[in-house]
Amino acid sequence: PDPGLENGGIAVDAGSFSVWEASRSRVDLLGVFAAGSVLLNGITKLDVTSVEAERVVLEGIRLEGVFWNEGEMQKVVSGEENENESIAFRSTVEWALSSFVKCSPAQTAVLLTTTTNNHWTPLAMAGVAPSNPTQRISIPSNVVSSTPILDRMLSSRQKAGNIQGGTVAGSKVSSSSKERIGSESYLPTLQALPGRVEFTYLPGNAQEALVLPVLVNHESDEGDDKRQFAIVLGGDKAKSFSPRDVAWCREIAAWIGESVMEH
Repeated sequence: PDPGLENGGIAVDAGSFSVWEASRSRVDLLGVFAAGSVLLNGITKLDVTSVEAERVVLEGIRLEGVFWNEGEMQKVVSGEENENESIAFRSTVEWALSSFVKCSPAQTAVLLTTTTNNHWTPLAMAGVAPSNPTQRISIPSNVVSSTPILDRMLSSRQKAGNIQGGTVAGSKVSSSSKERIGSESYLPTLQALPGRVEFTYLPGNAQEALVLPVLVNHESDEGDDKRQFAIVLGGDKAKSFSPRDVAWCREIAAWIGESVMEH
């Protein structure tokens, strides 16, 4: 007789007990793995959500077409003999600024100009513009004493040979080994930067800014009064420009530079 039965116990076959223990261990392991997978999936989604910026409604008015600073435009292209050049330049700029707004994350596109001994001035803009008309035609000196981010377009130099030639809107953008000025600056979280105060021509709550040089060759010019141009794009969502967007915008800015040199 079984000792366990004689003492009122329950007889358990050793082989069956081992099988039961092994099965329970496998179930426990599956449960741990399942719980770990659920936890990892939740953490992954939480991380993606935390870095995804929110889109905001930009402060300002949405322009119909392209707004021009006519006073500054007369300085850029003056004289009756330059009327045709003015028309061609306007057409190029209007197409480019409208393309920035329609085909990139930019909600505001601004073309600025300066001479090497003067301040930057908005020349044309498209998209959402500041409500204050003064901010569309000038950078108030009583608000902004300097523009270091824009000035980088003048101080930094690069070889134009680094920019590949190509075709934009059916027009050839050629490459060159001549030295030109400027390199782009991308500010993906504009509201977190003290330097945002210099962007008075963008909506006050613009979430990002992409600053692009308009590469113009002044090799044949004499003196210090050399006019330079830059494109500034503002967006309603931080970190929304991809490397491909930046490269595309750079090509459009280069096309404007080719147009400036032709006219």
